[in-house]
Amino acid sequence: MKYQPALPEHNDNISHEHPLKDFVLILVGLSLAVLALVWAIGLAVDLVVDKMSPETEAKLTRLIAPAPPATEPELKPQEARLQALVDGMRACAGMREPVTVRLAESKEANAFVVPGGTVIVHSGLLEHVRSENGMSFVLAHELAHLIHRDHLRGLGRGLVIIAAATVLTGDGSWTASVLAPAQHLGEAHYSRGRESGADARALQILQCRYGHVGGATEFFESLRKKDDETPAFAHYLASHPSMGARIEALKTAIRQAGLQAGEVRPMQR
Repeated sequence: MKYQPALPEHNDNISHEHPLKDFVLILVGLSLAVLALVWAIGLAVDLVVDKMSPETEAKLTRLIAPAPPATEPELKPQEARLQALVDGMRACAGMREPVTVRLAESKEANAFVVPGGTVIVHSGLLEHVRSENGMSFVLAHELAHLIHRDHLRGLGRGLVIIAAATVLTGDGSWTASVLAPAQHLGEAHYSRGRESGADARALQILQCRYGHVGGATEFFESLRKKDDETPAFAHYLASHPSMGARIEALKTAIRQAGLQAGEVRPMQR
């Protein structure tokens, strides 16, 4: 009988699965692990932030707070009006520490807080509010983020995840970019919850300041058409609820609390 070389029928050293299947399984498993890690880290960060004393927060803020951006001269009158609105709401918000408003030149309709008690407002946002009350709600929303320390929560989560990735792999920046989609998916739901909480607190501040909540949905109504054009699945990855969802949530909160809308004041330009 002539010898015919052949491979063995079974070889434990060779995988019979398609490489793409292995890749998908590894990716799904890694994503689930990251989501679990983000969840656990989030709980730890929230616990630390909730237990942090005002004195510790002030010390931490001094270490990480960036210098407030300079304001263009032509925007200073509008910035002063926004500052006056914030100053007028601090008592209703229960805030003793000062809050600084900076108006930045940008077409984007956005506002956010940074460490150091600073609220950054993009000039493009002013095109979407017609009343002082509508603008006050947006600012009250940002004050609520400061009250809830949401900026510290977000910063803490990001730093811990990067540090953990560095310890595990030695290259935090590369690992963080690879795991970013899974991390963002986990954080998106959390962020939407914080945004909804800030909206609810802003309603209370607006009611205290004006005696009614007129103008609370004005900014969101203005952006609703553009938001409705966004693919539905994109909202699952968004850090903010959709405009329609926020409007309905605000209307529900207003109705449940027995609040009333009143006459709004025109916004000074």
